[in-house]
Amino acid sequence: MQVRALVERPRRHKDGLVLELHPVDPDRTGRLHAFLSGDLIREIQDATGILLDPSAIFGEHELTVTVTAEPLGNLTAGVAGFVRDAFLTGWAEQDAAVRDGLEADFLWVRQHDLPVPRRLRRVFLIEPDDGAQHPLVDALAHWWDRGAIELIRHPIAFEQLNTAEALRHAFDCAIDQYEWGSLDVVVVDPGSGFAFRELSEDGLMRQVAVLPVPVITRRASSPTLLDGLAHRCFDLPDEILAFLAGILRQELRLADRARLDAMAELIAAIPKPKRKAETPRGKGETLFD
Repeated sequence: MQVRALVERPRRHKDGLVLELHPVDPDRTGRLHAFLSGDLIREIQDATGILLDPSAIFGEHELTVTVTAEPLGNLTAGVAGFVRDAFLTGWAEQDAAVRDGLEADFLWVRQHDLPVPRRLRRVFLIEPDDGAQHPLVDALAHWWDRGAIELIRHPIAFEQLNTAEALRHAFDCAIDQYEWGSLDVVVVDPGSGFAFRELSEDGLMRQVAVLPVPVITRRASSPTLLDGLAHRCFDLPDEILAFLAGILRQELRLADRARLDAMAELIAAIPKPKRKAETPRGKGETLFD
């Protein structure tokens, strides 16, 4: 049967989760413990990309459950499925609270106010570490092979338990590259999947907001705070490539190609200097460095 309930105290049990279900109507009493098996958790994650960490399923949800009556009259339940809309509603509320905090601290528009780079030499790419082909990653790697840009690749296993920590480390590396070398843009390609909740995490958003170079991202299948916080957010890989190509095009215009061609021609026409014959040293002469 399908029920709408408040999920409280989700906790791990063996390879699954035990959920405490309460009525949505506060005038009703009672509770039901439901077991979510490890096999179903893996099926949901493989099919949708939702990472069923206990913190991700706290609150109101619509579930499909199977109920069994025990000999003493108690009821036990097994979770057979979730309705996705409940996840989206809860995530929207969480994101709204985080955004309010960012706006209060004047961080929400920090990336928006950065100018578009005048050149594109070094690109820091945060890419999915999933072994699949990704058009944006492949195109930037091709630009790198042709010598148009320097590409710093940082693979991330999105939608894993430690993804938020891994993303914070990736942006730390980007800041180090900017401070100790040079960096023009950071590009984030989340790849395929569904949840990407880490791309709305408050600490990460604050870290991205103060990054001194533009962050360009591709919109994931579900809305994230990074979509609105980043300098630019695009739906398709081709749109990101077009934006980056516009920077390269501007760089060519500013470079004055006619002048560079004339300089190369003049340098090539200068004859190579003849090597001056060395005077042999006499015996017994003192040598100086």
